[in-house]
Amino acid sequence: MIRSIHGFGLSLLVGLALLGRLGAAPPPDGLRISLIKTAQSSGAAEALVVKGGRLFTERHLIHAALLVEHPDGRFLYDTGLGRTTNDAFADNRWWHRSLLDYEQLNPAVDQLREAGYTRDDIDFIIPSHLHWDHVGGPPDFPQTPVWAPQQALTEAEHGHRPAFLVEQINAAGDWTTLELTGPAYRGFGPSLDLFGDGRLILVDLSGHAHGQVGLFIHLDSGRDLFFIGDTSWTLRGVEQAQPRPKLVQWLAGVDADREQNLSVLQRIHRLSRDQPDLDIIPAHDEFVADTLARFPQFED
Repeated sequence: MIRSIHGFGLSLLVGLALLGRLGAAPPPDGLRISLIKTAQSSGAAEALVVKGGRLFTERHLIHAALLVEHPDGRFLYDTGLGRTTNDAFADNRWWHRSLLDYEQLNPAVDQLREAGYTRDDIDFIIPSHLHWDHVGGPPDFPQTPVWAPQQALTEAEHGHRPAFLVEQINAAGDWTTLELTGPAYRGFGPSLDLFGDGRLILVDLSGHAHGQVGLFIHLDSGRDLFFIGDTSWTLRGVEQAQPRPKLVQWLAGVDADREQNLSVLQRIHRLSRDQPDLDIIPAHDEFVADTLARFPQFED
């Protein structure tokens, strides 16, 4: 059963998370980010990844976590695959295992440990949504709060394979209801300014999954990024406003609401066109991932 905590304001949630930091690594002076690659897909034709994709171009989509370090908190946006993912994934039907197969598993918790971090150094986790390849990590951080909108929690509680692996959901730490109570931001709403300084803004991107949240990041260097979860698996999909192929939807039920997701994708497409300095970051695009600092390196 998913455990959710209701009625807390964001500032109190952050405060409670920081109480557990006593003795942990101190936060940085400024905002910085680092991508933690936890696995990659075993490979598929791009035509199976995005409508209109190239048939003879093989893609190896990544599964990753984003480590975000802010003076007021350190968290993971998505977690990629974790230590228990293999066992949970093995119970899928064979065609789902073939379609979604992955390789080079290296959980975020292990990479963090090798770099000198402890579990206590992560104050909270915010998944973009609760599909299996985004919440493989929370079971590896059993004492770390996981924040998600109520509609995401409800969808996961009643979800089914292959999108949701109940073993991962039940093995995570405390599930905390995250409410986006702010106004629309850059055409997306509602929103939530995580630390009240305009540098980390969550927005509602429901469609691919109910309660999916995107994350705008404004680095001190001036770089402007928009992490869009699985609205599109590739930047090519954003640039051409093309969804995933219907065949993939039929085989795996990828999008909770395909039409709603297409509407969100078209808004991101227009935003990208109107604001060319904004870097759009789909969660799985291996080529876009190469433009980000790779853990243990950081960008600030």
